[in-house]
Amino acid sequence: DEALALCRRRGIHLFEAWVLMAVGDLELSLGDAAAAIEWLSTLERLLADQGMADADLSPDPELVDALVRTGDLGTAATVAARHISAADAKGQPWARARARRACGLVAPPEGFDEVFGEALELHAQTLDLFETARTRLAYGERMRRAGRRVEAREQLRLALECFERLGSSQWAHHAAAELSATGETVERVEVGWRTALTPQELQVALLLAEGRTTREAAAALFLSPKTVEYHLRKVYTKLAIHSRDELAVALGDAVTRPPQTVEPGRAESSRAVIS
Repeated sequence: DEALALCRRRGIHLFEAWVLMAVGDLELSLGDAAAAIEWLSTLERLLADQGMADADLSPDPELVDALVRTGDLGTAATVAARHISAADAKGQPWARARARRACGLVAPPEGFDEVFGEALELHAQTLDLFETARTRLAYGERMRRAGRRVEAREQLRLALECFERLGSSQWAHHAAAELSATGETVERVEVGWRTALTPQELQVALLLAEGRTTREAAAALFLSPKTVEYHLRKVYTKLAIHSRDELAVALGDAVTRPPQTVEPGRAESSRAVIS
């Protein structure tokens, strides 16, 4: 909300587009397809108004996914057909792979294997593992719904493995649910604090869990106390905790040193743990 307000007040339309895309994708990951459609449609109108016709900016692949989830297959097919033309005109593998994933979601039962196969071949020419995993998940979903449960497992396993490696917990949850629906027992790799926290959040958390004060941690990391408190609030939210005692418990064995005074500019214990 804050980012959108800033972008709209200052007329920063490109960043506004990225924010709308992020929120639309967030709603899709949370399973609220109707809300995703609303955000992504708003993004489409913005792009059209600003004359930004680049296929890489288009939310059409996500919009098709959301439309399919609401049962609006007719509109989804129209959007997919429109987008694949734009992506092929651009000619880059990233856009073309995403477009084929969208087409695979609306292709007839006898034709989706070929489309998803083309998408995966194009993904192999890019470095975007997340988009590849999204395509594998969509492919696996279609195979499972077509009654091909055994075949679906390979794509769903690969999608789940990639989402978990990337720390994408919501999409990992979707992949695990689909894999379970094929009859396979799924053992999840939980995404813990080591992957949930950013490097700076981790540094702040380790120092405070070791007993440092906010001012000591700020001096050690060359930050203001206000910034340290900001990172601490983010850590509490991500780890679902509410106190520094709970923080020390959550980090467990990573907290290796007893409380001690830190000289300004030094944070050796946190670096040692991180290394």
